[in-house]
Amino acid sequence: MNAKFREFVKTGRGKLTVALGCLALSWIFLLWQFSGSIGDLMPAAERIGAVEREVRELRQQNAALKARQKAAGELRTRYGKQLGSYWREERDGVVDTELRNRIQQAARDVELKLNSLGSVRTSRINNELYYAEIDLSTVGTLEAITAFLAKLREKSPLVSWRRFDLRPEPMRGQNASSAGTVVQNLNFNGAIRVIGFDGDAAENGGGGK
Repeated sequence: MNAKFREFVKTGRGKLTVALGCLALSWIFLLWQFSGSIGDLMPAAERIGAVEREVRELRQQNAALKARQKAAGELRTRYGKQLGSYWREERDGVVDTELRNRIQQAARDVELKLNSLGSVRTSRINNELYYAEIDLSTVGTLEAITAFLAKLREKSPLVSWRRFDLRPEPMRGQNASSAGTVVQNLNFNGAIRVIGFDGDAAENGGGGK
């Protein structure tokens, strides 16, 4: 039989048959060797679904990140605009002295006598902002005190009140018996507060230190 096979191989048809057989064996070997890689190249429906879920999650994370970045940008913009309303020593002077001077000048302008005016106290809000507060008290008519408060509001940066107390001054003796014709004074005391900025103005869009 071997002799017949050798004779067959010598023919054109035999050579073609042998070549096709070798090619088929080569394909079988390659498929066996790289069957795992072929599986990766043609993933199953389950793997396709997993990849699609990962893509959706990444898109959601990206959208959330963009939303946070937008919110942070808007916050920085608002903060930069607010810097103009904060006490800046390079523009408004040293807060320990100038805040007292402003209060005293406002009282003189409306002819209101201050009974007491404390020292300026400062406390940190963060590494860029601080509170500056000062206590004061006076006695005067409602009109005088109202004019004093309005005078304080004329200049920038604006002041606010951490504590505010206004009470009628007790009347005694002859003034009490003729209360209908006497203008009653009011006791006024409170704590004025301003917010100061002493951080790096260049990083926050201002001119500055």
